[in-house]
Formats: sequence, structure tokens, C-alpha cells
Amino acid sequence: MSLSCRTAAAALAFALCACGDGEPVMLEAVAADCAGAAAQHLDRLPSGSMVVNAYFLQEEAARDVRRGLAESPVLEEVFAKAAALGVRAVRTNGHNDAASKIGDSAMQVAPLQYDEVSLVGLDRVLARARVHGVRLVLTLGNYWDAYGGARQYVAWAGLPNPVEGDPRFFTEPSVVAHYKAHVARLLERVNTVDGIRYGDHPAVLAWELLNEPRGKGLDREGVKLRAWIDDVAQEVKAHAPGQLVGTGEEGFEPAPEGYDGAFWSAVGAPMLRTPGSSFSRNTASPFIDFASVHFYPEAWGLDGPGTAVAGAKWIQEHAAIARSLGKPLFVGELGLRNEGDLDLSQRRALYRGWLECMREEGLGAGALWMFANDARPDAWDAHTFYFRDGTAPEDPVNRYADLIIEAAAAARP
Repeated sequence: MSLSCRTAAAALAFALCACGDGEPVMLEAVAADCAGAAAQHLDRLPSGSMVVNAYFLQEEAARDVRRGLAESPVLEEVFAKAAALGVRAVRTNGHNDAASKIGDSAMQVAPLQYDEVSLVGLDRVLARARVHGVRLVLTLGNYWDAYGGARQYVAWAGLPNPVEGDPRFFTEPSVVAHYKAHVARLLERVNTVDGIRYGDHPAVLAWELLNEPRGKGLDREGVKLRAWIDDVAQEVKAHAPGQLVGTGEEGFEPAPEGYDGAFWSAVGAPMLRTPGSSFSRNTASPFIDFASVHFYPEAWGLDGPGTAVAGAKWIQEHAAIARSLGKPLFVGELGLRNEGDLDLSQRRALYRGWLECMREEGLGAGALWMFANDARPDAWDAHTFYFRDGTAPEDPVNRYADLIIEAAAAARP
């Protein structure tokens, strides 16, 4: 076992002890989930690069543009601090279709009708990321209602009774055509700040087709969702041929084949029997450049014994499938609740072990959810962490800033 594997095993073992008594897992079993693997890369980034989530950048910038400010302080703070942490990219919204934000920060205010001020907000995000030397992973839409979501597109189509995550978003021809046309418009936009077309912009590391697409209400095996992925990803590739494309998914499967089904059944997590979406099927798309997973153990019923090993296994098993398909894995969101059953020391132990597992497994990159500017209240998100002005990274008020620095420094060329 390598020294780095032993480090990961020790961190995970500590977390096992912290999360509950009588955890029936030997140290060797935990370490086995962190076995070394060949380095894989997202574009030219080092393997195991750190990314942070800061979804709110476009809306903050749009408000500053609307107020007539020549600079967006939140952008400057987030990008400067991300660079100081050694972060290579920021994952953020490349969409805003919310009816509630019309006149504030909504970009698309009606089908293919746009608020130019809000689009200039996104222009600023791309332009300032480039200046700070930080790249972007941009989501093109949302499965959930936040910022419009699938429901908004179904409502715009005039279909009856739209719901959150409406399956008609993926199958109704008029809705799919609208979404593809919007994607084309966005990627063909020429940035008003620096004059670079979005589809050529060097700040863009990747586009994600949707944030957390699920196949609820579609066929069990995920065939229809895969067809949508192929269709929309081809559209992105047509307008941004030099930029990466990912699904933005969480990593679910309708059946446990290819995974340790006995383990997942024992810990009671339903993620590998979620009908409608298949990580392996979606990742195999010839139009998808990298695999995508998220991991929220508490939300998925893994809030006690088994959490540490489950996180390592989630990383290892998805990485193995991605490698078999010749694609790097991106852990786009990794979140533990600040006010959950785990205290800060336990959460830090889990994160440290999982981040080490990511590096050992040769992942393309990983991202904790979510990084905030100093003025953003804790209460706005249950998983917030900071790098507060005037503090050292290891200060407990920052929660995980020092872990980000450690992981970024350990990234493999």
C-alpha cells in the first residue's frame, strides 16, 4: 500500500469511528477502495484538480450591471480566492430562466427572448474568470425548479400541469427543440466584455447539459434520457467543438450490475436502483467527454455507519466504469451538511479521505459544494464553506479551505 493510500485509509478509518459504533469494516477494506490508478485529465488540468461550486455568479454580476457598477465585487472575491486556494475551475450557472428573477438577473425571460443586461452579467463571469486564470464548468440548465428548470420549459411550451423535473422536458419535441435553440444562441453569443464567442472562450473548461438530470417518469433503463443526451450534446459540440461536454448527472443506475450490489443493499441506499437514468449508459455517449457524479450521503440516506466507505466506493466504482469507457471522472458536487449529525472534525475527516481517494483513483477533478463569498450567509445553503478575509485557511470559520489547498497541491501532472 502506498503512503498516500495509507493516508486516505487513516482519514477514512477515523471517520468510520466518528460516525458510529460497531462499524463492521476492516481498515484493509477501506484502503482497497483507494487503490492507485492511472491519472486521467480534464483537458490540460492536472489529474485530481480541485474545482469549487459557486452557482450564484451570473446573478450577482447581472445585478451589478443593472446598478451601473463597472466591477462585480463578488466575482472578484470568488475568483481571487479560488486562485489563492489552488483551484483550477469554478462550477457555476450558465443559465437563469427563472420567472421570479425577470428584471433582476433572468437571462431568458420568454422562449428565446433575452434580457441583455443579464446576459452581460454572464459575459462578465467568463471575462473575469479568464483574467484570474480560473476556468469554468457551466451548467446549461437545471432539472430542479431553481433558476427556472425543466418545469419552466414545459410551461413555456403550454403543456398542462408542469412539475419539477417534468419528464416531458426530455421527450416533447417542441421542448427539446426550444432547449437546443437556446443552447445554440448562448454558445454563439459574442462576449460584450472581451469580444470572444462563448463557444471559443478560453475560460470555458466544460459545458454540462443539465444540472442533475434524472429520468423520473421515463423508461426504467434510461434509454430516453440517453437519447436526449446524445441529441443535446451534439448541439453543444456543433457550436463549441473545442470545449468539453458532460452530462451533469449524479451517477445513478436502474440496477446494481457493475457495482457492489451487496454493499449498497446493506447500507440501504437506493442510488443503484433509481429507474430512468444510467450513469454507464450516459457516459458511453460518443458526444460526452467526461463522466459526472455527485455525492450527498445524508440526502441519500447514508447519514451514519457506512458513510466513509460508501463515499470511497462511490468514487472508486464510478471511476472504474469511466476508465473502462476511456473517460475521466468529474465529481461535480460533494456535500456534507454543516448542521447534520456530523461535527466539523468528522466532516473534515470524511472529506480528506474522499479527496485522497479521488487523487489515488486518477480522477479528472473534484468539487465540494459550495464555496461562498464572505457576505453570503451560512443559512443560504446547508453545505457552505469559506476562505474569509484576514484568516488562515485552517481557521475553523473556513471549514475546509485548507483541505482544498492540500488536495490542489497533490494533483498529479
